[in-house]
Formats: sequence, C-alpha cells, structure tokens
Amino acid sequence: MGTRARGQAFVAGVVLVALVVAACGGGEEDAPATEAPDTAAAPAALHIGAVLPETGSLAFLGVPMIAAVRLAAEDVNAQGGEVTLTFADSATNPATGLEGARRLLGEGAHVIVGAGASAVSQAFVQTLFDEQVPQCSASNTSPVFTGQENAAYYFRTIPPDTAMAPVIADVVVSAGLTRIAIIGRADAWGNALDSLLVEEFDRLGANTFSVLYDPETASYSAEVAQVVNYDPDIVINLGFSSDGSETVRQLIESGIGPERQFAATGLYSPTLWEDVDASNPSVLDGMLGISQAATTDEEFAARLGERAGDYLAYGGEAYDCVILLALAARIVGDPTDGEAMMAAIAGLTHEGETCTTYAECAALIDEGKDIDYSGVSGPINLSKEGDPTVAVYSIHTWENGGNAVTLSTETVDLAARE
Repeated sequence: MGTRARGQAFVAGVVLVALVVAACGGGEEDAPATEAPDTAAAPAALHIGAVLPETGSLAFLGVPMIAAVRLAAEDVNAQGGEVTLTFADSATNPATGLEGARRLLGEGAHVIVGAGASAVSQAFVQTLFDEQVPQCSASNTSPVFTGQENAAYYFRTIPPDTAMAPVIADVVVSAGLTRIAIIGRADAWGNALDSLLVEEFDRLGANTFSVLYDPETASYSAEVAQVVNYDPDIVINLGFSSDGSETVRQLIESGIGPERQFAATGLYSPTLWEDVDASNPSVLDGMLGISQAATTDEEFAARLGERAGDYLAYGGEAYDCVILLALAARIVGDPTDGEAMMAAIAGLTHEGETCTTYAECAALIDEGKDIDYSGVSGPINLSKEGDPTVAVYSIHTWENGGNAVTLSTETVDLAARE
C-alpha cells in the first residue's frame, strides 16, 4: 500500500470485530490470563515491544514508563486479554533505539511502545512505516510527527509541544522578561521546540537569541559563552539531564543564576539540582521549570508509585498506550494487520460511550458499541494525526534547599485553536 493510503488508514474509523488483546511480562515469560470476558471467540494474543530508556539521558523517565507498561499489561491479562512484553533499552540514543526496534520486530512484536526521546522515535519511524507496525509513544512531544508522511503508523498519548510553547512564552513575558536566550539540543525535539518558542516570543514582542548544540559533543562551553554574551533576562534550557544539567551549571558559574533560567520538559525533574551540584541542594533555588502535569488518577499514581518511586512523569501516558493497543487488537482480532489496528485506534478516544479500564471498554466493544477511552492520564481525544488534543502543564520552581514547588497549572485545548 502506498504512503497516502496508509496515512488515510488512521482516520478510517473503528473496524467492528470482537476479538481480544492484552498482557504482561518482562520479555521472556508471559503472565497467564485470567478468566476471559464472555465473547464469541478467544482473545487475540498481542506481542508488545517496548523501546524505552533504561540508560542514557532520559533513564530517569524510563523508570516510570517501564513500570507503567508492565502494570498495564498485567491489568489487561487479569481482565481477559493476552499480551506479552519484550523490552529493548534505547539508551536515549537514536542508533541504539533503531537497533532495538529491529530486534523486537525480529522477535515477533506486533506493535511498539516508545521511544522516550523524539529523536529516537525518528530513527525508526520509517522502519515501522515500511513494516506497517503501529507505534505509540508516551513522551515524544516534538511536533514534527504531526502530519509527517511516514508517521502513518505512529500515534502518541502525550500532546505535542505546539501546546507547551505558548505556555512558556506567556509565563516568561508576563513576568516582564523580554530578552530571551534559548540553549539546547539540536535534535528532533530541540530544533522543533526552539522554532515554536521563537515564534511565540515574537508574537508577544520579545527578542530571542538561540544557540543549539550537538548533544554528543564533548563540551558546551562555546554555546554557553554565546548566551552569556547576549546577556538575556532569562535562558530557556532545551536540554536533557546529561547535557542540560551541564549547561545550567556552566551558566550559573558564568553569572547567570538560577533565577534567570527556565527548564523545559526534557530537563525538568524535582531532583534536577542533584545533577547540577549534588553537594548543594540550594543550587537551583529560584529557577523555573515546566512539566506535563501528573495524572489526576490518585489510585493509579499510588499503584505506580509502589514500583517506580515518587517521580511518575509519563507513566500514565505509557499505561494508556498499552491499553489503547490492546483494545485495538481486540477489535481487529489480528494484531499483525497494522492498517486495521490504526483504523481501530482512530475511533477509540472520542464519540463513543466513555470507559476508563480495559475490562469496561472491552465489554462495550463486545456489545458492538463505539467507545471513548478516558485513560489514567486523562482524556486523550486523538486528532486525525494521532495527537492528543488536551494538554495540562504545571509551572514549578525550586526553593528552600531544592524543594520543587508547583506555582500554577494550565490546561490547553489544541482542538479549540484549530
């Protein structure tokens, strides 16, 4: 099938065939399914391959996502589905991620969950397009995937940065800061977010200066020096922990203190100060940051927290990826049919009867009803391009010796902007 036809497959609607999906495991052993729902046929087995960062710059995000994927598979299996999991460490590296995705496909994965970084997903999105294998990412926010011709088998449960850029710009300019420097990664995420921010700051009448770097370079001192020479009111940091924490530290040492810095989502974490200076909990006091708001489902947060600790970023979105893929496989019956899977996914999150668990949604599907899955991360409402259209962000600061404090929360409806 040609590229154009595959792109149209995502919006084709729900294919009503009552068969199942779901599951668990760590790659080798499958969790036994419990009593299945009362359906006319046995559930279809779904093999999920997960390409997530166990190591590398986003390893701290990999912890909650990996735990959430396992938890979702266990829940699906316990509610009548049949899912197996196999994992590959992306190492937050495009080449490693591509190698991992290829290995998982060779091991029979029907779908892919991941990657953590947009640049890593870009490394294998063409491979999955060629193989007609659906992919769901819980943390890719680069807008480049939206409408990308070879992303016809790609969707995500996290909104693109087209929602976040105006929030950052509004927070900064409303504080009277109009001379803006942007420093960060020259990759699929950093390049795209930089362009969005420049556009938003220009709209608000602020001046910007951008300097992006190769994240694999040995030193960022030249880029930091350019930012210091610009003498900005504030620096927006588009880095990950390994590189962004280093540029934060160098900026502080060069006289641009934390009160003149802002951490975007790729860098923000409550414990960022430890990466900057583990001996000084107050090193970031006064710095601003933004994150995707944590799930509002307290029960899920408690369950995931038992496995992943206190920081649960993108865990809810990873859980929802698994549930959506499992529900699509239940509808289609044959998870090897990637085109039919994507057509089913297109109809799972709006204009149907609301459901919030795999069991609840599966029962409605078995009755021949359309569903609107509202996940543990909140309403998803996928657009025709496979993007969630509702985003919630929290603005944070660090104070009193490294304590992360939420200052405000904002909801963005991308559909209303169209």
